[in-house]
Amino acid sequence: MKKTALIAVLCIIVAVSVFAQEKKEEAKKMKGEMGDAHKELMAAVERGKALFNDPALGTTGMSCSSCHMEGGTKPGKMGDMEIKPFMNVAASFPKHVMMAQKVITLDQMVNMCIMKPMKGTPLKWDDQQLTDLSAYVASVKPGKAK
Repeated sequence: MKKTALIAVLCIIVAVSVFAQEKKEEAKKMKGEMGDAHKELMAAVERGKALFNDPALGTTGMSCSSCHMEGGTKPGKMGDMEIKPFMNVAASFPKHVMMAQKVITLDQMVNMCIMKPMKGTPLKWDDQQLTDLSAYVASVKPGKAK
């Protein structure tokens, strides 16, 4: 009986040890994947920043930064309209936008700016450039251009 109990205890210890090691390896793998995901997001933000300053998105010679000063961190103007700095942009959409006269998403807002003031062709909804621009805009904090 004592041998059986000892063997059972040893089996439990081995099982717990194996389980703990598997969990440790799983956590290490997840941490690596999260690091990769963060790197991918930061790469999208950097590509979006480059696009934000690129007048090739339109035909007027304007870029997003023509109205959204210092990367969207400072107030700007479009004609007589005041443009506020970006603040919690991702959390503020969808919302009603006067220029659109309806409720729109952040991606739609980005495309509206490309179409109206910049007179460019809207980006397709599955275009990585649209995702990159939206990632950049959502990342900007007032007074801190990235």
